[in-house]
Amino acid sequence: MSAQIDMRAVNLHKHFGRRFVLRGVSLDFPKGLITVVMGASGCGKSVLLKHLVGLLRPDRGEVWFGSTRVDTLSERELGMIRRQIGFLFQQSALFDSLTVRENIAFPLREHGMKDEKLIEQRVMRMLDLVGLTETCDQMPTELSGGQRKRVALARAVVLEPRVVLYDEPTTGLDPIRAEVINELILKFSDALGITSIVVTHDLVSAFRVADRMVLLHEGKVLLEGTPEDFRQSTAKFVNQFLKGEVGPDELARIRASGESNARAHP
Repeated sequence: MSAQIDMRAVNLHKHFGRRFVLRGVSLDFPKGLITVVMGASGCGKSVLLKHLVGLLRPDRGEVWFGSTRVDTLSERELGMIRRQIGFLFQQSALFDSLTVRENIAFPLREHGMKDEKLIEQRVMRMLDLVGLTETCDQMPTELSGGQRKRVALARAVVLEPRVVLYDEPTTGLDPIRAEVINELILKFSDALGITSIVVTHDLVSAFRVADRMVLLHEGKVLLEGTPEDFRQSTAKFVNQFLKGEVGPDELARIRASGESNARAHP
């Protein structure tokens, strides 16, 4: 595997019951770059992220972290890989019973760090990077949504991972707070050399941070390339997605569903 590729998905297939979510997704995630994965709800974005970190196993296909194949590892073996992967959850997923300091220190202690002085230094450095040192003794419930997201980001990078996965990082934030998160994604990529994989349907954020962009549609990669490649694309669905337009096929399905329900419930 090329030293320039930090993560790779090869021909991933995944279904849940009769619902096929991933249908042969193959993607490379280059070292040090920010790759944004976009698509409509239900297209497989978050399912792809969960495969990359080993929370889901593919029905078929492979997941690689560097030269290590991830999808065949035991839970114990996965622990060593996950130490090198930060994950920013969509809803932040902070522990409400722990202070901000304790939340950020949690991964350090979970991975065996015993030196309390070193833990404190690492925690305060991360809080400084996200501009929230003054919140260290507060509880998550005392923070705004934007602050919680920043604390969660500090926790995601406290182990100084090689890769950070972002699941809808700007969801629920107003444009000003969303821009703060965008700036932090760029900052961590630049200052720490982190490889970033960002799942989002926030187009403003996507074009703001992306080095590379991927559009998933019905479980397949429809387009991948630079932001400029997306702006110049003449593909019909790509243009509809970027403009936020509903395609005629989807409108027909919605109308047909409405008519069917009307007949079923006169």
